[in-house]
Amino acid sequence: MPVTWSRRAQADFTAIYNRALDEDARYALNLVESLDAALARLADFSRLGTPVGSHGHCKWRLGKTPFLIIYADEDRGLNILRVYHERLDWGFEP
Repeated sequence: MPVTWSRRAQADFTAIYNRALDEDARYALNLVESLDAALARLADFSRLGTPVGSHGHCKWRLGKTPFLIIYADEDRGLNILRVYHERLDWGFEP
């Protein structure tokens, strides 16, 4: 299943990655590996995520990190809408 990213999701992950890279390169690499694993899993089983909001969006944790991806399972593939820290107010519609 193809995976696309919204501009906001790209900006979210880039900011998270850059912040992590400034603090610990190993952790930044772990974030990328967790993202790759999450996307591979969701590409095969997109309905695994927990529903969030009223527009059919779902959330999925990036491995053992505190970050969540908010995504939509659409006809054309998986659309990553946002990437949030679990302690942020991610409950509103992306």
